[in-house]
Formats: sequence, structure tokens, C-alpha cells
Amino acid sequence: MTNLNIETLQSFLELTEEDQARCKELFRQPLPSKLLENKYIKFTKEILRKFPNDDQRKPCFLAFQTISLHFRYSALIFSLCGIFENFHLVLYAAVLDDGKLPEKAEFIGNVLVNLLHSEIPKLNRYPLMFILHENNNDNQKVMEMLNKMENSVCNEFLFITDSGYWRNSDNPYAQNAWYEILTNPISVDNLEEIFARHRTRASSKNLDYLEQFVNDYYLLAKILITSRSNIILRLCTLERLDDFEKIIRSHMTVYKERLVTRKLIFQLLRALIVIYDR
Repeated sequence: MTNLNIETLQSFLELTEEDQARCKELFRQPLPSKLLENKYIKFTKEILRKFPNDDQRKPCFLAFQTISLHFRYSALIFSLCGIFENFHLVLYAAVLDDGKLPEKAEFIGNVLVNLLHSEIPKLNRYPLMFILHENNNDNQKVMEMLNKMENSVCNEFLFITDSGYWRNSDNPYAQNAWYEILTNPISVDNLEEIFARHRTRASSKNLDYLEQFVNDYYLLAKILITSRSNIILRLCTLERLDDFEKIIRSHMTVYKERLVTRKLIFQLLRALIVIYDR
């Protein structure tokens, strides 16, 4: 199988005829040869056309994640997620051949820096409040690389490690901190009390990783409550992307291993972004 026929996807068949026609037109638009060869695409122009009748600024965060879809290939996705509005927009998507990418962390870091310097400035209506990333070895290497760079983007933007690690931890102190900090409304009235309690507990139990979590989300909360009387920090986690990841994985199940190519996965990823209007 060399090319994906969007009309064979069940999700496409569920659309109305009008939306099917729109999706086919978008999906069949030719891509520059550089994008086709390297299996990546940017959606800056498409994001600029979103919300045509709404001139309000939309504070958001930039999340990046890698999704393993095959023993050889993974998807790298950078998304803009609304903090006070419920939107999830893909800014950049690529399919990586992991076996041919020995310096994966360096590649991810270079893409991130390029997006921050070249694409984000074009999106004036989407002020970027922070950058969210998964807690894994690749991203730890990404952060080490970025911190060592001259004029590091780490000095320009707040980077937050996603809370999923603490949510899924067996440690009761981490579980309790995650639940209280991320599920309760945070306001000026309770900000210091909640975070001081869990910071003290993490310190007394010698849980450095938990103290870092508390400090990261404390900084984030202080920034966000300047715009709202109270906030729910759980809206600022990678859970916002879970549904789309499940959509991608469910569509991958119909392809047998011998039929999967990097080209096919790239076409599928692009088709799903179009179909689900991400």
C-alpha cells in the first residue's frame, strides 16, 4: 500500500456529504516536495483562519509529544491548547523513522526552537503562556540540550513537565498532591496554602521530584490567576490530547504490520487532522 485513500476511513464515512467534500479537497491539496520527502507538515496558516468571527486573544500552551505507532515509526506532534477555551489545534506533525534518527532528542529540540522562533510569532491571537512536555528520557535530553544553548528558549518561556507521572505514581504523597493541586479551583485565596502544604511535605519526605512538580505548577498558577479569578490546572495537562491519541491509535489497528510504511502513517495522520478539524 503506497497511498492512503481517505474515503476508506470509517471516520470519514461518518461525515456529512458537505464535510466529506471539504475534507477531500483539503487532503488532496499538494504538499511541497520538502514536506513530502521528510514527512512533516505545519498548520500555521490553517490556525490563523480559525475562529474568523472572533477577534479575542486566546491564551494557550504548546504541548509536544511523541507517539509510538509502529516498531519503526513514531509521530511527533506539537499542539496549541486553549487554557480558558476548549480548543486543540495541531501546529506541527511529523512521522519519524526512529531507526534512522539516532539523535531523536536533538531533532525534537531543533523543531521546537524553530517553531518558537518562526511560527509562534505569527500567531498573535494565541499568546503562548507555557510549554508542556511529557516526562520521559527523550524530553529530559531535550531540556538538557535547550538549557545548554546560548540564548536558550528556556529563558523566554516557562517549561512545565506534564503531571501524568505523579498521577500514575504509587506514592500516596504524590497522588494526594496531584489530586488537590490539579482538580481543585486555584485562586488568590488558596494558592499559597495549597502549594506550601505540599511543598513542605515533599521536602520533609525527601521527594525532590515531587517538590519540582509542586514548584512548577505553583509558578504556572501564579501566572494564570492574573487573568482569571480561579483556574483548574488539570486543563493544563496532556490529558487534553488523550482523545486524539486514541483516535490515531484506533485507526492504526486496521493496518497489518507488513502494510505499514512511514508514508502511509504520515498520510493517515494528515487525514485525521483534517477529518477531526484539529
